[in-house]
Amino acid sequence: MPSDPYSGPASGALLSCLGFPSWGGLHLVVPSRGQPPALARRLELCQRDDGAVGGQLLPALLRRHRDLEPLDPARWPWAGESAMAWPRAWGHRYLLICRWGSATPLRIAAWRRQGEGQGQQGGWARLCGPVPLSSFGERFLAPRDGQEMTRATPSPTTIRAMAPTAQ
Repeated sequence: MPSDPYSGPASGALLSCLGFPSWGGLHLVVPSRGQPPALARRLELCQRDDGAVGGQLLPALLRRHRDLEPLDPARWPWAGESAMAWPRAWGHRYLLICRWGSATPLRIAAWRRQGEGQGQQGGWARLCGPVPLSSFGERFLAPRDGQEMTRATPSPTTIRAMAPTAQ
């Protein structure tokens, strides 16, 4: 059993992207590496290496990570009768929102699948959000270059992002 508290029972995920210019709502299947640290790394690479900011993030994400596949509308699990309509391969789900004119145009929310068994339906537990994308990266990415960071002490950016007035 993994020791990472953010890992779910499966490595796949669903990433729903809304508000991006010239794109309708787009739901992407992340077939592997769908845990929060892996998704945060994918998004960080697009921003850092491709210079993707704001509405440019979605096209950069699709160019860089070709394993992401659009979800066929006929397979949308929320159109099903119960939580069991969600594929077991999806251990996480995310909502990435682009809000033009906002001080923080990119915001993300994350959920983790709860355990199934002992009569539970396997619902979703919120991990975060919606928070600015930078706060998501600060929370889930490991520190670099010997920097020490603990989850017990969030950064000032994270604190501001989670305040009720910031939403």
